[in-house]
Amino acid sequence: MRSVTPAPDRTLHRPAVGDPVAGAVVLHPHPAMGGDRDHPLVVALCERLAGERISALRIDVADPDPVAAAGRMAAAASELARDEGVERIVLLGYSWGAVVAGSCAAPGVVGRVLVAPPATMLAADPIEDDRPALVLVPAHDQYGPPDAVERVFGDRPDTVIEVVEGTDHFLAGAIVRIADRAVAWVTDVLAQG
Repeated sequence: MRSVTPAPDRTLHRPAVGDPVAGAVVLHPHPAMGGDRDHPLVVALCERLAGERISALRIDVADPDPVAAAGRMAAAASELARDEGVERIVLLGYSWGAVVAGSCAAPGVVGRVLVAPPATMLAADPIEDDRPALVLVPAHDQYGPPDAVERVFGDRPDTVIEVVEGTDHFLAGAIVRIADRAVAWVTDVLAQG
């Protein structure tokens, strides 16, 4: 059984065996629309990451402003790196959380996973850097369809865009597939550097 440490606004999933090789901060959908750290995808990502010896922190962010939320995510990433004794951090987010993770500047970030980023919110200008990113786009996403997401991320050489077939923005029937693909990608990125 993996170690899970809850706190009022965060839950840390630690590897059951051995020291962590990296850390991850995972952010939920829009807080004004019911998003919180207990979303099934956020929990699934953290559980699978801990199984790969990655300490995974899921945090609640109540401020819906993406800029303020990015600052909160960056602070959480720095605290996680310090507390867990890791140098490499991966940022993951779903929906609004993907917008925040895509625009978050934190020390030690080696990659990002953005799940179902809503195209209308991508005006928060994702960071353009040479860190790899995986963008998972539901085929029938109502808020960020594949063509709209392609227009934002398509010209970035270190960004992989993958369409998740058979689901929409709310990921019905696809949470396990998305979590598995995201964690496989993260472990590949960590193995390369």
